[in-house]
Amino acid sequence: MSPTIEARNEAMTFKTNEIELTIVSVFFLVLSLAGVVWTFTSGLIGSGIDGILLLGVGLLMAGVFALQLLFIARDAGLVKFPQINSAKKPAAAAPGKPPAAVAPAVKPPVAPPPATPPPGSQAK
Repeated sequence: MSPTIEARNEAMTFKTNEIELTIVSVFFLVLSLAGVVWTFTSGLIGSGIDGILLLGVGLLMAGVFALQLLFIARDAGLVKFPQINSAKKPAAAAPGKPPAAVAPAVKPPVAPPPATPPPGSQAK
């Protein structure tokens, strides 16, 4: 993907797109959190399933937009996620010390020839 996007003869850089996406995400995050607060302050949470569903939708939307903001911050280099390395790298040897000796490869054992020839193979 190229760092610029061409649209209607205007070049829009990747940074500009990230700023707009951040603004939209923050707006909807605040809006959904305001809906959660309103659910509690209006007493709708105790009125039945409507309040519970409104609370669930508000929290779900807040979670989605908060996750979007987290990924934007990661792409900008503001947040580092922990890396999981399945293969650990060996520690580098200190300078001046010779590397540890490597054991030679072991050859598979060779079966010895049979002591007696199989029957029927002797010449008469």
